[in-house]
Amino acid sequence: MNEVMELLEKFQHGYSERNLSKAEEFIQEVFVKDEPVYYGPSPAEQCVGAGRIMRLIGYDWTVWGDLKLDFDSLVCHEYGDAADFVMTGCVDWVIDKDTFLNRAMMDVKDLVLRGGNPEQLLNTLSDLSSKMLMEAGRGEEHILPIRLSGMAVREDGKMRISHLHLSYPTQNYPDCRIYRDSV
Repeated sequence: MNEVMELLEKFQHGYSERNLSKAEEFIQEVFVKDEPVYYGPSPAEQCVGAGRIMRLIGYDWTVWGDLKLDFDSLVCHEYGDAADFVMTGCVDWVIDKDTFLNRAMMDVKDLVLRGGNPEQLLNTLSDLSSKMLMEAGRGEEHILPIRLSGMAVREDGKMRISHLHLSYPTQNYPDCRIYRDSV
């Protein structure tokens, strides 16, 4: 467990420091060499491979809030040269209303460009729009709970992340839905 804890502390340090000039070094130190997987909380953040993970981390370190992992919540199971882990934390950031709404508009644009069933798209856009307007009215400080889970394996004598998933727990009906006619 100590090795996994140290690995996750390195991950936290990278996200706290946010030094883009060290992003490649960070990825080499924290993730496996061969096809690491990193799923972020957004449906569009499904990254396989160091290059795609580098782009996601660049985005996170530039515009996302401060990731704060709760190391007291860490649950880890080791299996020789592999381990799975899960923990909680939060993302904390201050974002002014105009910037928040402009980002929401970029999300709307992305949805429209992806296309799909018009009725489903309009329902999704309506839902997203109402949620973003409600959130914009709640103030500039956003503190969101987050879950982190993944798998680490020993590579070159060190534990490294092979699979990582960040997600926002939800108390409401999930924001994403799969429709039978689109499967």
